[in-house]
Amino acid sequence: MADIKVSGRMKVKSFYNAFIKQFPYLHASLRLPDGKGADMQKSIANARFISKGGKYSPTGKSDLSIRGNLNIGTFEKRFEKALGIKCEVHYLRENGKWYKTGKRYDGYTLSEASTRLEKDGMKKIGNIEKYN
Repeated sequence: MADIKVSGRMKVKSFYNAFIKQFPYLHASLRLPDGKGADMQKSIANARFISKGGKYSPTGKSDLSIRGNLNIGTFEKRFEKALGIKCEVHYLRENGKWYKTGKRYDGYTLSEASTRLEKDGMKKIGNIEKYN
Protein backbone atom coordinates (compact mmCIF):
# COMPACT_ATOMS: atom_id res chain seq x y z
CA MET A 1 0.00 0.00 0.00
CA ALA A 2 1.44 3.33 -1.09
CA ASP A 3 1.67 6.48 1.02
CA ILE A 4 -0.64 9.37 0.30
CA LYS A 5 1.37 12.60 0.12
CA VAL A 6 -0.70 15.62 1.12
CA SER A 7 0.32 19.27 0.91
CA GLY A 8 -1.48 22.60 1.09
CA ARG A 9 -1.22 22.98 -2.69
CA MET A 10 -3.28 19.82 -3.25
CA LYS A 11 -6.92 20.28 -4.21
CA VAL A 12 -9.40 19.02 -1.64
CA LYS A 13 -11.02 16.86 -4.33
CA SER A 14 -7.67 15.24 -5.20
CA PHE A 15 -7.02 14.49 -1.54
CA TYR A 16 -10.47 12.94 -1.13
CA ASN A 17 -10.04 10.76 -4.21
CA ALA A 18 -6.56 9.58 -3.19
CA PHE A 19 -7.79 8.76 0.31
CA ILE A 20 -10.85 6.84 -0.90
CA LYS A 21 -8.73 4.94 -3.42
CA GLN A 22 -6.54 3.64 -0.54
CA PHE A 23 -9.35 3.23 2.00
CA PRO A 24 -12.59 2.65 0.03
CA TYR A 25 -14.86 2.54 3.08
CA LEU A 26 -13.52 5.74 4.69
CA HIS A 27 -13.85 9.43 3.85
CA ALA A 28 -11.46 12.00 5.38
CA SER A 29 -13.65 15.09 5.38
CA LEU A 30 -12.07 18.54 5.79
CA ARG A 31 -14.28 20.58 8.11
CA LEU A 32 -14.60 24.34 8.51
CA PRO A 33 -15.36 25.85 11.96
CA ASP A 34 -19.07 26.16 11.08
CA GLY A 35 -19.20 22.38 10.51
CA LYS A 36 -19.47 22.59 6.73
CA GLY A 37 -17.14 20.71 4.45
CA ALA A 38 -14.36 22.43 2.53
CA ASP A 39 -14.96 23.38 -1.12
CA MET A 40 -13.69 20.43 -3.17
CA GLN A 41 -12.52 22.66 -6.03
CA LYS A 42 -10.17 24.70 -3.81
CA SER A 43 -6.76 23.83 -2.40
CA ILE A 44 -6.25 22.58 1.14
CA ALA A 45 -4.35 25.83 1.86
CA ASN A 46 -7.38 27.83 0.71
CA ALA A 47 -9.63 25.77 3.00
CA ARG A 48 -7.24 26.47 5.90
CA PHE A 49 -7.30 30.21 5.06
CA ILE A 50 -11.12 30.23 5.17
CA SER A 51 -11.09 28.08 8.31
CA LYS A 52 -8.91 30.64 10.08
CA GLY A 53 -11.29 33.50 9.23
CA GLY A 54 -9.32 34.77 6.24
CA LYS A 55 -6.18 35.31 8.26
CA TYR A 56 -2.79 33.97 7.39
CA SER A 57 -1.97 31.09 9.68
CA PRO A 58 1.27 29.18 9.22
CA THR A 59 1.16 25.47 9.87
CA GLY A 60 3.68 23.00 11.16
CA LYS A 61 5.29 20.96 8.42
CA SER A 62 2.62 21.90 5.81
CA ASP A 63 2.69 18.41 4.35
CA LEU A 64 1.80 14.95 5.54
CA SER A 65 2.44 11.39 4.49
CA ILE A 66 -0.45 9.04 5.23
CA ARG A 67 -0.03 5.27 5.61
CA GLY A 68 -2.55 2.56 6.32
CA ASN A 69 -0.90 1.65 9.64
CA LEU A 70 -1.82 5.04 11.20
CA ASN A 71 -4.66 4.99 13.75
CA ILE A 72 -7.68 7.05 12.77
CA GLY A 73 -7.52 9.24 15.89
CA THR A 74 -3.80 9.86 15.39
CA PHE A 75 -4.35 10.61 11.69
CA GLU A 76 -6.98 13.27 12.50
CA LYS A 77 -4.68 14.96 15.02
CA ARG A 78 -1.63 14.87 12.74
CA PHE A 79 -3.61 16.22 9.79
CA GLU A 80 -4.78 19.25 11.74
CA LYS A 81 -1.34 19.89 13.22
CA ALA A 82 0.47 19.59 9.86
CA LEU A 83 -2.06 21.29 7.56
CA GLY A 84 -4.01 23.57 9.90
CA ILE A 85 -7.53 22.35 9.14
CA LYS A 86 -9.76 19.88 10.93
CA CYS A 87 -10.12 16.47 9.29
CA GLU A 88 -12.79 14.00 10.41
CA VAL A 89 -12.96 10.43 9.16
CA HIS A 90 -16.45 9.27 8.23
CA TYR A 91 -18.05 6.16 6.79
CA LEU A 92 -21.24 5.60 4.82
CA ARG A 93 -23.94 3.25 6.05
CA GLU A 94 -26.11 1.24 3.68
CA ASN A 95 -28.98 3.67 4.32
CA GLY A 96 -26.87 6.43 2.70
CA LYS A 97 -26.16 8.37 5.92
CA TRP A 98 -22.67 9.52 6.94
CA TYR A 99 -21.27 8.75 10.38
CA LYS A 100 -18.07 9.87 12.10
CA THR A 101 -15.86 6.93 12.99
CA GLY A 102 -15.87 7.91 16.65
CA LYS A 103 -14.61 5.78 19.51
CA ARG A 104 -15.78 2.55 17.90
CA TYR A 105 -13.26 2.81 15.05
CA ASP A 106 -10.73 5.47 16.13
CA GLY A 107 -8.46 2.85 17.72
CA TYR A 108 -8.20 0.98 14.42
CA THR A 109 -5.61 1.77 11.79
CA LEU A 110 -6.94 3.26 8.57
CA SER A 111 -6.49 -0.08 6.78
CA GLU A 112 -8.09 -2.09 9.59
CA ALA A 113 -11.06 0.28 9.82
CA SER A 114 -11.72 0.15 6.07
CA THR A 115 -11.61 -3.66 6.14
CA ARG A 116 -13.79 -3.79 9.27
CA LEU A 117 -16.39 -1.45 7.76
CA GLU A 118 -16.59 -3.68 4.69
CA LYS A 119 -17.18 -6.72 6.94
CA ASP A 120 -19.76 -4.76 8.95
CA GLY A 121 -21.77 -4.19 5.75
CA MET A 122 -21.09 -0.49 5.24
CA LYS A 123 -21.24 1.11 1.83
CA LYS A 124 -18.17 1.44 -0.39
CA ILE A 125 -17.74 5.14 -1.12
CA GLY A 126 -16.50 5.31 -4.71
CA ASN A 127 -16.88 8.76 -6.32
CA ILE A 128 -17.15 11.38 -3.58
CA GLU A 129 -18.68 13.98 -5.93
CA LYS A 130 -22.04 12.19 -6.04
CA TYR A 131 -22.47 12.86 -2.31
CA ASN A 132 -21.89 16.64 -2.48
